Amino acid sequence: MADKSSQAIKEFLGEAEEILENLNADLMELSQSADSGDANPDLLNSIFRGAHSLKGLSGMFGFSDIAELSHQMENALDHLRLGKIPFDELLIETLFDAFETLGKLVYGKGEDEQFTLDVSGLVNRLDALVKGEGGASEKDPFAGLEIDRSILDVLTEYEEHRLLENIKKGRNLFRVHASFALTSFDTDLAAITDALKEDGEIVSTLPSPDCEIEDGIAFQILVGTPLAEKDVKTLLDGKNAAVEAVGRKSSATQDKVPEATPKKEQSEAEAQQETVARGERSEDAGGAGMRSISRMVRVDIDKLDVLMNIVGELVIAKGTITEIAETLRIEGHGLGSDLNKATRVLERRLSELQKGVMEVRMVPVRQLFDKTARVVRKAAHDMSKKIDLQIRGADTELDKLIIEDLSDPLVHIIRNSVDHGIETPEERVAAGKPETGTLRLSAAQKGNHVVIEIRDDGRGIDPEKIRRKALERGLIDERTELSREEVYDLLFIPGFSTADKVSEISGRGVGMDVVKSNISALSGMIDIDSRVGEGTTLTITLPITLAIIKALIIRVLDNEFAIPITSVMETLMVEPASLRTIEGREVMELRQSTLPLVRLSRLFNFSSSREANPDNFFVVVVGMAEKRLGLVVDELLGQQDVVIKPLGNILSFVKGFAGAAEMGNRKTILVLDVGGLMSESLRGDLTSHV
Repeated sequence: MADKSSQAIKEFLGEAEEILENLNADLMELSQSADSGDANPDLLNSIFRGAHSLKGLSGMFGFSDIAELSHQMENALDHLRLGKIPFDELLIETLFDAFETLGKLVYGKGEDEQFTLDVSGLVNRLDALVKGEGGASEKDPFAGLEIDRSILDVLTEYEEHRLLENIKKGRNLFRVHASFALTSFDTDLAAITDALKEDGEIVSTLPSPDCEIEDGIAFQILVGTPLAEKDVKTLLDGKNAAVEAVGRKSSATQDKVPEATPKKEQSEAEAQQETVARGERSEDAGGAGMRSISRMVRVDIDKLDVLMNIVGELVIAKGTITEIAETLRIEGHGLGSDLNKATRVLERRLSELQKGVMEVRMVPVRQLFDKTARVVRKAAHDMSKKIDLQIRGADTELDKLIIEDLSDPLVHIIRNSVDHGIETPEERVAAGKPETGTLRLSAAQKGNHVVIEIRDDGRGIDPEKIRRKALERGLIDERTELSREEVYDLLFIPGFSTADKVSEISGRGVGMDVVKSNISALSGMIDIDSRVGEGTTLTITLPITLAIIKALIIRVLDNEFAIPITSVMETLMVEPASLRTIEGREVMELRQSTLPLVRLSRLFNFSSSREANPDNFFVVVVGMAEKRLGLVVDELLGQQDVVIKPLGNILSFVKGFAGAAEMGNRKTILVLDVGGLMSESLRGDLTSHV
């Protein structure tokens, strides 16, 4: 029973999380139109349905706190879509607060089924908004309007409200009568409504008894649009639809349309039936009512991890078979050649399986960006700042687990940008800037990496102030020469800016060491670039996935390591004479640029009975974003698919390694953290951190 209960809770969390994600995106879009006071009706209906679904779902599982709050939220949204309460900033703020609390409750249930919060305050706030609605007029709102009563008599209260809103906007009203074949009415009807929605609003869609097609079905669609009658007819040309103008205003009503008189309260059951009344396919239509419209399947990421582990074991087994086949071939055994051929077939199919599993794990970064939009809005409101959030590349895909682990670092960076980067409206105007600051979130795939940029046009970070702070703390001395990039890297030193909380840079540094550690744990890099008075850009470079990867196997004295092939730019055989030393660092010239080098044997303090050949060594050129680094190794042993496993909490303090990988011969080797090695080496501080 416990397992069944646990599985049921997982199902609830999956459904509720999807509802909350959609609510978040819809509420953010709705808030952008709060100033105009004109809400998109389709958006309102979507939010209303989301709250309604969450209420029903939580009620079914006995989570009364979630059910109570979502019910009150649904009630307020219903009054809003019926035009009974004003669409203003107070309502938006209350809806956002309710949404935040719902999110805390849902995620809290994931940790502890008994988790709860006091929702009475929010319930009372929502109830006060609903009870603050104005009194209804007894006057017929459609008096003086030439609208067929046969139309008005079948409209729900919500449809009456939308009809009046279209009249207030001065739109033309048309009744579209369309007939369809039963076999294709759903797609044909959708084509007509989509066309009409491009320049108008569908007020009502109802079945009609007058069908011009034998064994067909007809609908009448009431639409409000700025288009003229001839334009609507042109729009529907060839769609077997007749267009009739309705609702022409008499002279007495040209300038004023009264508010709607509540006609009848729409019951929950009636609301559920609206989709059928609007012509969507019912269970009796075409005999396909039991079929799912969506082909999407929600899969627990833990199940995908199990599947990925199985694929990983197969990859290792394939490596073992390959080694056996090669040994047999070298020894001249006849089976060696046949086994090699079979191994190549297995490798191709395994590669396809691996690719398929990886594609299932990939999700768009939109899931993460949409959540941060709410953080920006709340932080800007709390700080009395005006911020325009711009999102680019939200469809770029990353491994689901990387996105989850990236959430906290990204939120911290964004809060820093809002709190300490972007100035108040008064400060911006005084500096000659627009009072609204800009925060841009962008993502793009570059090769086998994804680059995420967080850019603001705020006050920037003054490198001289950072340098003075470093001097005060004894991190550098007066003679130390640092590039701009090296100065900004000081912000990643633990607790760098906590000593002086009133300085302008204090906030930009607090917690950035944790951000860097979290991103390094994902085998990623983070860079800062800033200009005083112009703004700051933080760039995060991440691998697309951390599961099964192809790696270059290298030898350093008696030790073997794996380097993710996605980070390897090229390999070189180098003579000692081609190396130079600049300011104590080994470098070499590579195509008219200077490549910094790191000798892994010295870095890890290796000692061995094996003597490295001073006349024959290799350089593996690794890169991330625009940065390059040369790793000096003794031998290149070839490429191999490996499955990276984390080192675990016990070894979490060890720097320079992304994890461990099991080879085909059941030997375990360490996988180098290229991003971490590059970050530390380019700071000139590598050996003290490994």
